[in-house]
Amino acid sequence: MKKGILFLATLMSAAMAYGQNPEYLPEWKEGYLDIHTIATGRGDAALIIMPDGTTMMIDAGDNAKAKDTQHPDATKKPGEWQAIYIKHFLKQLPDKENLDYAMVTHLHNDHIGTIKDALPGTHGYDLSGMTLVGEKIHFNKFVDRAYPEYDFPSKQKVLNADKGFMPHYINFVNYIAQHGTVAEKFQVGSRRQFTMVHNPKPYAKEFEIRNLAANGEVWTGRGTKSEKMYSGDTGLFDENMNSCAIRLRYGKFSYYNGGDLSGGNWPIYKSQERDFETPVAKVCGKVTVMKANHHGYFDTCNAFFLQTLSPQVIIIDARSENHPVVSTMTRICDPQVWRGDRDYYITVNQSRKKLGEELWSKFKPWGHIVVRVYPGGNSYQMFVLDADSTDYHVIYKSDVVNL
Repeated sequence: MKKGILFLATLMSAAMAYGQNPEYLPEWKEGYLDIHTIATGRGDAALIIMPDGTTMMIDAGDNAKAKDTQHPDATKKPGEWQAIYIKHFLKQLPDKENLDYAMVTHLHNDHIGTIKDALPGTHGYDLSGMTLVGEKIHFNKFVDRAYPEYDFPSKQKVLNADKGFMPHYINFVNYIAQHGTVAEKFQVGSRRQFTMVHNPKPYAKEFEIRNLAANGEVWTGRGTKSEKMYSGDTGLFDENMNSCAIRLRYGKFSYYNGGDLSGGNWPIYKSQERDFETPVAKVCGKVTVMKANHHGYFDTCNAFFLQTLSPQVIIIDARSENHPVVSTMTRICDPQVWRGDRDYYITVNQSRKKLGEELWSKFKPWGHIVVRVYPGGNSYQMFVLDADSTDYHVIYKSDVVNL
């Protein structure tokens, strides 16, 4: 009995000590590659800090559904919280004021913002998601799949991708393009669109970001050539299929982010050409860390895709009780799909009840997820930061993994 009381007292003492002296992510240093997956519970957002301090944001979503939980709280819009998070980590970098790149994978509200509950703006567009972050932080270069025409597969399809908000988003891109931002269309096959800008020379041979796919086209694996992933009517698949996909490499480390690309059929769409994961997997190859396509929804992470990428770490940027669904999480965890150890990370906990404790227990603690790759790209470490606080203290860290 006394031993039990002593053990409990020790645990309480440790917890109190941790609360008084929380651990924080060690500051970024030259040579580190940091990949942050930002947890707001309302949509995708990621921040990449390259080895020379070049910065890149991927998506800034807000889908504003009432049942979605917002983190750290609802006193600010998700775009405001995303900007606050980014500014916190910009303070450590050569350029503390600007983002070198902002990229949008595709034009859905949980990746760019929503008209619902958007804040009024003063430049001809309302503020939500990406447009709200852009109000707080200057983007040196802005890239999306459709600039400048916004007409693929048709202007109406683009407007319908995020009803009510697309005119505001397009006005935002046109405005920043006239006020110091370079705006470009995502170039499939390129490895020059997202390059280091502060001190690239030491990393020229070991770092690249390759554009793999967008707008239904995929890199062929040769030069900058691309080919269509479909043969029929583009109207038969939805905006997710247009997602931009990239593969980042640093030494032996690699990372994949493909927005909401699909790997299988979705009953509400009649096209049989929804498996864009397979052709993308063929040119992507094996990676260390993978952001699951489409939040781990039931049309993603097919067996060939998982086998080919064989990630050691799978990250799910979630905003719904269906992120991920049971069938996809089961497939991701199945040792018969591909062999090898892997770890699972998720940004928020909405799906816990639907998944059940057996599947949910496979995840590390939820929150802001940080991949830190050490100089040379030969080792990495995972961190999870508290998503319900604004000091971003560490709630979990892995051992250093050598590649």
